Amino acid sequence: MYNLKLIFFFSIVFCLGLVTVTYDQFKSVHASVLSNITHEIQSNYTKYSDTRLGVGFEYPSGWQLNDKINRFAKNSDVTVYNNSNSFSIMKSQSNSDTILVDKLGGPREIVDIILPSEERIIGQIEENKYMIDGIEAVSVLTALEGIENVPDKGFERFLLVNDGTLYIFTYQDTVEKFDTKESQDTLNHIINSIRFLNPEQNGDIENEDQNETDEDDDDN
Repeated sequence: MYNLKLIFFFSIVFCLGLVTVTYDQFKSVHASVLSNITHEIQSNYTKYSDTRLGVGFEYPSGWQLNDKINRFAKNSDVTVYNNSNSFSIMKSQSNSDTILVDKLGGPREIVDIILPSEERIIGQIEENKYMIDGIEAVSVLTALEGIENVPDKGFERFLLVNDGTLYIFTYQDTVEKFDTKESQDTLNHIINSIRFLNPEQNGDIENEDQNETDEDDDDN
């Protein structure tokens, strides 16, 4: 009985934290100055990577970037977007989230918890459809409809646990455009480009900056 009460308590806390993140994904996200970000142009895509978020991926070069990377927050996330089309990554920075996922039986079991009540699930929750950097991801297709002054939107979310950390990836587009070849090609490119990063790489970036500073001092 005690274990059931504990799981219920964690579920409430987990729900309050993640529903806020997922509900705000169709809104603008304010940028943060706290992240160590590298960008590099590759054909029509820009490469983003940040070891504090723990992920690198490619997104269309014409899209804009907003990120919130904060070591003191419960979650860190990044969003790339172009009008109503966007892709976002949420990284949980709380061990309790991963513990709850494990207690409930895996990422599939938290789908109903993280989804805003306004969204409806389309079809079935998939467990073997996508691999993200070699890790099986749970995916779910949803729709957000009937909100005043907001176009009807389709979402596809991907949930997985990597190295003890819960990640939620979300792709969205208008319902009209979601299943077009252009939109699906964009989604597939982003998903296939995702790579989880080694935290030690952050030190390499800082060392490069320090070396440049040392060289400037020597020149002076």
